[in-house]
Amino acid sequence: MPKFMKPETALCRVIEDETAPIRARVKALEQLAHPPLCLLRRLLVDSSKRTKPVPSKVRAVAALKYAQEVAFRKIRAAKKANAQESNALGI
Repeated sequence: MPKFMKPETALCRVIEDETAPIRARVKALEQLAHPPLCLLRRLLVDSSKRTKPVPSKVRAVAALKYAQEVAFRKIRAAKKANAQESNALGI
């Protein structure tokens, strides 16, 4: 078990913290290069269990990050499929 947490973990905790200032949450979300899709979905979807609504600024940045991440994963999957089809030996 690591002694210190990763920076990505700390940023995710700030993003999910409802009591954190809005600007801190937005900054943390912008700093993550590839945020987990489950985190972004939790920010975007309204649920009956949520007591405090997600601020509009956080929701807007989460929507942009979600679109970027989905596009990134589609491109990465296509590159992997192309790389598997051809190899150096031509087999």
